[in-house]
Amino acid sequence: MATQLIAGGNGPVPETTLVIRVKSAVAADVSAFRLEANGKTQADDDFIFYGQKQSHDRSLLLLTEGENSSFSVNLSALPANLQKVAFTITPESGNTIQSLRTLSISVEVSGQPYLICPVDLAGRNEAALILGELYRRNGEWKFRFVAQGFNGGLQPLAEHFGVTIDAPPPEEAKPVPAPEPAAKPINLSKVTLTKEQPSVNLTKPVNLSKGQGFGRIRVNLNWNRASGGGFFSKLNAIDLDLGAYVRFKDGHQDLVQALGNRFGDYQHVPYVHLEADDRTGSASEGEWLNINGAKWDDIAEVVIFAFIYKGVPNWAKTDGVVTLQLPEQPPIETRLNADGSSQSMCAIARLENINNTLKVERLNAYFGGHEPMDKAYGWGFNWRSGSK
Repeated sequence: MATQLIAGGNGPVPETTLVIRVKSAVAADVSAFRLEANGKTQADDDFIFYGQKQSHDRSLLLLTEGENSSFSVNLSALPANLQKVAFTITPESGNTIQSLRTLSISVEVSGQPYLICPVDLAGRNEAALILGELYRRNGEWKFRFVAQGFNGGLQPLAEHFGVTIDAPPPEEAKPVPAPEPAAKPINLSKVTLTKEQPSVNLTKPVNLSKGQGFGRIRVNLNWNRASGGGFFSKLNAIDLDLGAYVRFKDGHQDLVQALGNRFGDYQHVPYVHLEADDRTGSASEGEWLNINGAKWDDIAEVVIFAFIYKGVPNWAKTDGVVTLQLPEQPPIETRLNADGSSQSMCAIARLENINNTLKVERLNAYFGGHEPMDKAYGWGFNWRSGSK
């Protein structure tokens, strides 16, 4: 049976792989910091957040984001010099902690709640919160429920833990030459596509080698595979599949998806490749699609879509998030948050070639299957039942 802690309380945890889960009524950004005895990070990848989702040794992973965020922490794999792992939350769009309406952090062991920590949000007007921390004490690991507020958001919070943040000067200021810093500053920028702000236009990075175009464009789909833990969680697990429609400037078109084993090819047409499909639903990083940005001048558009291959269609409960990662660009994300949509397919985003620039547009449109989606966008494929 799970133990409930009050703020300031602590409890022992087994030295194994834990899941730290943060739930709120409103989507928010979570972060984690691997800390030495002085309470500071040692390296850039000790700071795990939406722009850097894993440490180099993979002992700390950001698994899911949004209203149901989670981290995987392999305590036995953490380097001996690291004494703490702190977990934080910052509301989106500059809101206060109180705007989250409900908030909790919990520790899960083998898929079951172990420690539960509900946060009292009454009067919490801070811009960020240190929720809790795992820490070593006499050779054993414990979890402390902290609930300590921070004003100023993620940047001062990260700087408090010793992270160097990239803060560009105002546009009107003239650049001043400076010596190369000891560590490359971390950029906290992120683009979230919403109904109110549905698109963003990108130009080719200036620092990539000639002929590389936009470089490797990585598309990640991650989701909450089930609403609970244990046996019934496995029975009700949701399996989402990521796919892409590709249309070239010469009129050629193709489809990339696990269904029918159409995994594509990165180096050759269609220049889009789906990494191995997670048929078990156990992969912590979700599914990945790679687009060869060096060939972007040949491509007219790419439509990213997902469909529920297994499980009851309810996109709101998947907490799905799609993130685009491009060289020298902030991560671009969009959430699959249709309220109770019972359709099995979602057209997530369109990547469109506009005079060899890249326009990313949020679609968030839901359909009953491949054929209705095809009809809506005029692709013209002939469809038949398939399996994987």
